[in-house]
Amino acid sequence: MTTSSKSADFIIVGAGIAGASAAYELARGGARVIVAEMEENPGYHTTGRSAATFVGCYGNEVIRAISAASKPFLEAPPDGFTEFPLLTLRGAMYVAGPDQMAALDEFLSDPPNADLLERIEPSEAVRRAPILRPEIVAGAAFEPAAQDIDVNALLSGYLKGFREAGGWLVTKTQITAMLRRAGVWEIETTAGALSAPVVINAAGAWADEIGYLAGTQPVGLVPKRRTALTVDPGQPIASWPLTISLDETWYFRPEAGDLLISPADETPSAPCDCQPDELDIATCIDRIQQVTDLEISRLVSKRAGLRTFVHDKSPVCGFADDVDGFFWLVGQGGYGIQTAPVLARLTAVLATGGEVPPELVERGVTSQALGPGRLAFDGD
Repeated sequence: MTTSSKSADFIIVGAGIAGASAAYELARGGARVIVAEMEENPGYHTTGRSAATFVGCYGNEVIRAISAASKPFLEAPPDGFTEFPLLTLRGAMYVAGPDQMAALDEFLSDPPNADLLERIEPSEAVRRAPILRPEIVAGAAFEPAAQDIDVNALLSGYLKGFREAGGWLVTKTQITAMLRRAGVWEIETTAGALSAPVVINAAGAWADEIGYLAGTQPVGLVPKRRTALTVDPGQPIASWPLTISLDETWYFRPEAGDLLISPADETPSAPCDCQPDELDIATCIDRIQQVTDLEISRLVSKRAGLRTFVHDKSPVCGFADDVDGFFWLVGQGGYGIQTAPVLARLTAVLATGGEVPPELVERGVTSQALGPGRLAFDGD
């Protein structure tokens, strides 16, 4: 869709899960919202390449609190949001090797994990994921409530609701210049001019570049490449859990009849249409073959995505301190799908002058913990 000139209350840069969910909440609240996306299809980059699992004992305290508060939406979305369940029970299993038993004990005894995890015997771990080599399993923890997320249904639901509320999506457009004049952002794009009092930067790996155009300090985003391959397991696997090494150096899980495998790599990368690196592919195959009896001779598919972090690995959600009307919604890392519902609501609240709800503040989710002011970054 092209335009010569269009104005709104909010312009959101990026139509991945962060931008789409924020657009949904703002538009349904009565705001006029434009979403500008550089690709032809929303969610093309990180959102569309997610491992798509809701894991409760994942991330720091802020991430866990936002994830827990997001789960009710994913379990029971609003009427008409989607025709499909967003969550399907999967379970997650954390496997400890012989030299990781102390770490396993610490993992299980960590208070936030008390209601999420149970210890299981090595034999039970192998029963749940029969390709594991018994000699590499000294112990394991199991998270029964971990679930698969239907990322496509979630993203589609947000976009549908956004459009139904009068939102406007512009795809295949690059932002070339941004100027703030008389309290309004005037934005030049390859599809025409856009204007709004508030810009919400949900551009993922490209977000610091958008910040540069706006004249605000960067928040120090580091995109990190994550590789995932799928292989034919040669056996029924539908009931297998997400299976992860305790030190997070590999994982595997069922995906549409195939087995998704990953070396859980986090290689810093420039913003790009990320593709799998041959060394990472070889590393993935080697790690999985060391811990399982899989013989991998052919790949069904391969992909890579950029998971973007700031230094403390908490998301950034709040107005810039140095430029008026510029709102950051970035740094979700590997947690963006499972935190989207609450981060979207927080964005809608904070971007319209509200405050973080008390029930989140009690869990450590404060405007200070989320805001870009905590990330003073001079580029040195």
